[in-house]
Order: sequence, then C-alpha cells, then structure tokens
Amino acid sequence: MIKPKLLISKCFSQPVRYNGGIVNDEFIRKLKQYIDFIDLCPELEIGLGVPRQRLIILDGQFTKRLIQPETGKDFTDKIDEFSRKTLSHLPDLDGFILKAKSPSCGVGSTKLYRNNAVMGKTYGLFAEAIKKAFPHLPLEDEGRLRDEGIRNHFLTRIFAYAEARNILVDNEAHTLVRFHTRYKYLLMTYSQKHLKELGKLVANSSIPIDEKFKIYRLKFYEAFQKKPTLKRHVNTLTHLMGHFSRKLNLKERQHLISLINKFGEGKIPLKSIIELLKSISYRFDNDYILIQKYIEPYPEDLDV
Repeated sequence: MIKPKLLISKCFSQPVRYNGGIVNDEFIRKLKQYIDFIDLCPELEIGLGVPRQRLIILDGQFTKRLIQPETGKDFTDKIDEFSRKTLSHLPDLDGFILKAKSPSCGVGSTKLYRNNAVMGKTYGLFAEAIKKAFPHLPLEDEGRLRDEGIRNHFLTRIFAYAEARNILVDNEAHTLVRFHTRYKYLLMTYSQKHLKELGKLVANSSIPIDEKFKIYRLKFYEAFQKKPTLKRHVNTLTHLMGHFSRKLNLKERQHLISLINKFGEGKIPLKSIIELLKSISYRFDNDYILIQKYIEPYPEDLDV
C-alpha cells in the first residue's frame, strides 16, 4: 500500500493550542498509522507562544485581518508571509487536515467578526492560502471529517492521489495501463467523462510517456473533485454485477438487484453490497473485480 502524504495541524499531536491543550481525535489517531505526514502550527511559526491570547478574524473594509483583541496586534502580514513561504516549499502532498474553527486553520468553520459581533463563518487565513495554492488537493478539518460522506470522499481521494503520485516514479506504459484498469470503476463512479478521457489518453501511443503521465495525473485529480451521488454508485454496482449475472441463478440475481435498489434508496450501506460482490467474485474466481479500487478504495480499518 502506498501511504498518502499529508500536512496536519500540529495540535493533533502536541500541546500547542492557544490554551496549551492538545486535540485528541480518534479518527486522526487511527489515520496516522496509514499515512506519512508533516505537522505544523502556523500561529506558533509566526512567533506566538503557548499559551497565547486568542486570535480572531476581523472583516476589514477590503480584506480579512488576523487580530489579537486583547492586545490590538495585527498578525495578518506575518501569517500571509509564512503561508507564502511554507506552501511554496512543501513536498509533493496528497491532502491536508487542519484544526476546525481555528483563525488560522479552520476550513469554513472559523468565526468571522465585524464590530465585535459574529457575522458568519469563514476560512482561517492559512487554510485559505492552502485552498488557493492547491485547489486540486483535499482540504478538511477534523470537524468536517466527522461527517461519514465527507470522510469517505476524503479518504478515497488521498489514497487514490498517493497511488497516482507514485506511478510517476516508474514512468512505464504498462504501469499506467494497470493503474487505469484498477481504477476503472472508481473513476466511473466519480466521473464517466474523465473515465473516457483518461482511457483515450492511455491508449494514445503518439504522446511521449513522460508527458502522458503528467496529463493523466492532472485529469485524474480533476475526476475526484466532487463526491459521487447514490445514483452514480448504483450505476457502477449494476456494471459490476454484469460481470457474473449470467452465472447467478434467478433468485440470486433478483436478490442482488433488490439490494442495489435498497442502497439507491438509502436504506442499506454500500459496504453490504460490496461484501456480497466480493463473495461472488471469490466464488467465480473473478480477479478483475477483486482488483478494482472501487471494492476497497482505502484500508477497511478506517471505516468508523
């Protein structure tokens, strides 16, 4: 398994919060076993100590400002400079997990103040800089990752992106063919448009292999931007069933179709059907289905 490379807020592993605390998050603790990561705290990096007086984001006339209300100090320029320098020297990453509600790291969850009153929610300034610099990479905070749909989408992306990053090292045509074959049904679920485009790209022998890899990787990232609907999953499951539907008896086919329909209505989880498809694939020695990343896009232990 290729480990995704992530940037994570340091407060998930060290006591660097404004109050000297540490954030104990069960999902992130478990995830760390399956990833490589670097961690940092923007507020610590711009010279603020631990503990420190709180920061807020103030809605200015033309831009948001990072202010320390008790002292009146403005740290906007410092965090902007830190963000520019840090993000321009990062290694090749697959995603980001930051601290929810933080004035530096919140992902759409940070309070936005105007005239000492909360007027809404916004991005922390460091998180906003990441969003602008890496629009193709998944960016979440631990609060958003408590949502099952958001968490599954995030995990699918970081593990897929890690594999896509790794195939560039090989730079062999057969490697790309194998990769695309394994991701066929996951790509079908996320974007049939991109599945077709990537298939044509893989088959095009007139493009130099190094250029083909780079184009493939960019289009692959594009394919996973939007979380797929239940309808798209139903379409994929129906295609998978087609690989051995003639080998099933009538009652088995009817049962599988019934389960897929129940999933489409939101009555049963996807995992129930995946496990059944795996069992049928083992029964008929269908390795083509078993190698599909759609069956297990990320380690099963991360399902919480």
